[in-house]
Amino acid sequence: MPNVGHIEVRPAVLGDADALCDAHVAGWRVGYRGLFPDALLDSDEFDSGRREIWRAGRWLDNAHQQVFAAVVDGDVLGFAHVGAEREHNVVNGSGRGELYGFYNQPSTWGSGLAVASMSAAEDWLWRHGFTEATLWVLRDNPRARHFYEKAGWSWNGRESLWGGPTVPGQPTPSPIAEVQYSRRF
Repeated sequence: MPNVGHIEVRPAVLGDADALCDAHVAGWRVGYRGLFPDALLDSDEFDSGRREIWRAGRWLDNAHQQVFAAVVDGDVLGFAHVGAEREHNVVNGSGRGELYGFYNQPSTWGSGLAVASMSAAEDWLWRHGFTEATLWVLRDNPRARHFYEKAGWSWNGRESLWGGPTVPGQPTPSPIAEVQYSRRF
């Protein structure tokens, strides 16, 4: 297990955008290697497209969702993004919550940072009236699936094919299988 310093999980701010993007891109490049083409994962366009989205800050100031920054010794090394389930888009306890995105720098995997981030995400969902939440994970991503299962999430039987990311200058990847997990609070 990697040795990390002081862990803090807090609401993300616009000034965190580049570090959030770095964790997002690094998580993809390591975690999804072999699932998506290397040329796509390694392309400058893959990074720059995500960086543009993070810097735009559309994830800020939305009462129905929250991005948490996972911080070690003052450095943002990951994030958890939660809110109302996208499929039903219902809030205030009348629907389900969703974990939209969950990424950490690979150097922190196994350090406890992900556990702290998950705890903050689930607490936010519960405090906002959600008694159940869902997430989608790539079917062929055993590391992530194991983490979610250890955290109390379970596959609910739903599967889908996801078209994958579109990156200018890169061929569109083949659809990839994903499965939905859920849990009650």
